[in-house]
Amino acid sequence: MPDQEPFNAASTTDASDAVRVSAVKEEIAVDVKTVETGAVRVRKVVHEEMHAVPLRVRNQQVEVKRFPVNRPVDEREEPRRAGDTLIIPIYEYVPVVRMQLTLKEEVHVKTTEVQEDVIHQVLTNSEELVIERRDGRDGPWKQELADKP
Repeated sequence: MPDQEPFNAASTTDASDAVRVSAVKEEIAVDVKTVETGAVRVRKVVHEEMHAVPLRVRNQQVEVKRFPVNRPVDEREEPRRAGDTLIIPIYEYVPVVRMQLTLKEEVHVKTTEVQEDVIHQVLTNSEELVIERRDGRDGPWKQELADKP
């Protein structure tokens, strides 16, 4: 380096030798943009089914019969039961040479019970959730398999 003059920090520089240094400031802007990459939809499906439900139905039938008695009695009796029959006495006073209480008739009320097995149709509902996913904005909907409990 013999051709060059040594740099002297103490030497003066004139205006033509001035060096300009520019300050540069860089800025960065960060932004978030929402982009649809897929979708999920949930639908509820209701299934209706008819189920046969066996039932036992009871039916009571009442038969009423009247039996004339026409027998004098000394006192009244209360209604009574004989098996499955309710017997209700009916009284009247009948004029005779003297007044006498007479059992005019008895009414027998018999109750029987009949049971039968019948099938009754009942409508039941069950609900199911269908979950579908889509990849991208225009992709096909694909149903997810549900975890059964």
